[in-house]
Amino acid sequence: MEVTGAVDSVLVGEDVGKGCNMEEPLEIPIISDLTMVLGSISQSKAVSVVIDFIDLSTVYDNVKQAMTFGMRSVVYVPRISIDTVTALSAFCEKASMGCLVVLTLSVGSLLLQQATISASFHYKNVEIVESGPNASVT
Repeated sequence: MEVTGAVDSVLVGEDVGKGCNMEEPLEIPIISDLTMVLGSISQSKAVSVVIDFIDLSTVYDNVKQAMTFGMRSVVYVPRISIDTVTALSAFCEKASMGCLVVLTLSVGSLLLQQATISASFHYKNVEIVESGPNASVT
């Protein structure tokens, strides 16, 4: 994966690498206009996914706008309502495009699960151990 654009209302003008505490800047400025970023990156055939970590009030419009530019979305919004998920599902079905709604910050967990599946072909037992304030074992 490669970061090709970034939108934020607070860190406008900063380099996305700096905003994400990366060691080196990515030379991609953070801007506040989603339409401008989507229009710019949609010119590249390699870009096909928009990751949206935004508040609930704008998620439906953001997904709709990304699909207008031919991009699918991965959405993480804490406490998203079933009505919003249903509306997104209906919109995606009409647009014949997918959208992944991640109800918890589990994108990393999904990647770990895929790694576990791959490892299970080579080991007898494989498990993912999560550590944090609410640690659980899967």
